[in-house]
Amino acid sequence: MSKTVTLEIPDEVFSKYQKIADIKGETTENIVLEFVITNVPRVEKPDDENARLAEERFARHFGAINSGDSRSADNEKIDADLIRAYEDTHDDE
Repeated sequence: MSKTVTLEIPDEVFSKYQKIADIKGETTENIVLEFVITNVPRVEKPDDENARLAEERFARHFGAINSGDSRSADNEKIDADLIRAYEDTHDDE
């Protein structure tokens, strides 16, 4: 089974496909379709084992950086730091 899709392609892009179609002796639509078919992105749903392994690899990085500040993950401190930074006009620079 197939579906119909209508695309609006900029003139400069369409003209490039049209030139290729003329060279190959095919319709522009077939050339565009060929491009779409050959460039379908791979979409793979990871199985449970691959997902678990990926999560383990990601988790190895937890705590990998020590900022030296015991409150570096404190949201109230982060908010206060951001407020100070936004209020600073940098006039002294």
